[in-house]
Amino acid sequence: MDIIESKTWIEWAITIAKFAFCFVPVLYILLLIPMERRGAGFMQDRQGPNRSYIKIPYFGKLRAFGYVQNMCDGTKLFFKEMFAPAGVNKLLYYVAPAIPFAIVFLSPCVIPWFGPMIFDWGGETVSIAGSIIDSDVGVLLLFGFSSISAYGAMLAGWASKSKYSFLGALRTSSMTISYEVCLGLSLMGILLLAGSFNLTDIVQWQENHVWGIVAQPVAFFCFLIASIAETGRAPFDVAEGEPELVAGYHTEYGAMQFGLFYMGEYSHICINSFLIATLFLGGYAVPFVTTETLQEHMGGSLAVLCGVLAFIALAFLHMIYRYSRKLKATNLTHRFEVLQEYKLYKIVAWVATAAFIALGVAAWFFYNPENFVVNGLAVGSFATAVGTALIHLLVLVAKSLIFCWVWIWVRWTLPRFRYDHVMHLGWKIILNIALINLVVTAVVAKLLGGN
Repeated sequence: MDIIESKTWIEWAITIAKFAFCFVPVLYILLLIPMERRGAGFMQDRQGPNRSYIKIPYFGKLRAFGYVQNMCDGTKLFFKEMFAPAGVNKLLYYVAPAIPFAIVFLSPCVIPWFGPMIFDWGGETVSIAGSIIDSDVGVLLLFGFSSISAYGAMLAGWASKSKYSFLGALRTSSMTISYEVCLGLSLMGILLLAGSFNLTDIVQWQENHVWGIVAQPVAFFCFLIASIAETGRAPFDVAEGEPELVAGYHTEYGAMQFGLFYMGEYSHICINSFLIATLFLGGYAVPFVTTETLQEHMGGSLAVLCGVLAFIALAFLHMIYRYSRKLKATNLTHRFEVLQEYKLYKIVAWVATAAFIALGVAAWFFYNPENFVVNGLAVGSFATAVGTALIHLLVLVAKSLIFCWVWIWVRWTLPRFRYDHVMHLGWKIILNIALINLVVTAVVAKLLGGN
């Protein structure tokens, strides 16, 4: 009761609202699947999924750049029959797909989505952390959560009673354990410089000094390669190995059981992208601008944000108009249907552009919340805290999307590695480079820090 009574209702409201971030990886699945399909089509010089559609009045067939196709695929998986082969361990067989997907809801708890919210509320100074769980061992918790996902693959392969599935599970577990060692060692350099396992402290160190990718470029590349391998994506998808294993540990799974493994993979891409952005790209910090500067010029900051969003809407419009000109110059039989669909996108984009410009102008001229200092601590209004958190969140999302594209880019560019090559890369190359980087970082930090 003392803990409950020690907080105001606004603190409890924001704390409860932060649990919505647990669903961010699930929302990213809806983004990453069409992004990968369209990206694969772009890199292979072909069209992505664009046949399924929803028919609406006047605008005709709405394909939404392939999103309707993904909705159809998800619906198909959801309604397919779940089948278990004879002789399987049914308890473990059905539990295994849920393990990697359940971890998705735990991992976002320690990621700082925005800087600490410090504001005045009824004469009291309120401070709310940007992560759901503000732990001093946040990095260790995150690695612990991600390690549990290996149990899902191992149990799936063993419970399927198939030698091919079991071989795929052995490959997956051995590769995951190997590259988690590389992940931990490559991470130690930035932890040594920041002097904390708390992810918020690491972001604040980067905001006050330099981004992790500048301070630890070698560690960044080691961490990136190990992260791609740890998610089991190509070229490290040795668990699947189609020539001999068909689909690896989930060969015997179908319907939504396979869908859970599928979604778990994309969710781990999301979590790893947020983690890399947090550790090496300054997290929620805006490039070249401190949090104090944002709060002192909140109206201008929101105006710049609206300007960026308006620019993105205009870029989308430019793409639509360019596609329209190309279609008009072709002899495709369905070009008139596509052009009619593009009219809807043009209307939405022009309305969004106008709305963002109007909001930006209003923020610039009329949004000037007060800020003051209490006991040497910068304290603003509730509106300032919310505006800062919104900017921080969008910045972190933008940085994470860059790395999501890197995952897709690597998958559709490099061929699959052989299993022994994967293990050689992890144990004999990346591990040694990470060790040398850690030793050099420790020596340099000792010489420059003097302690």
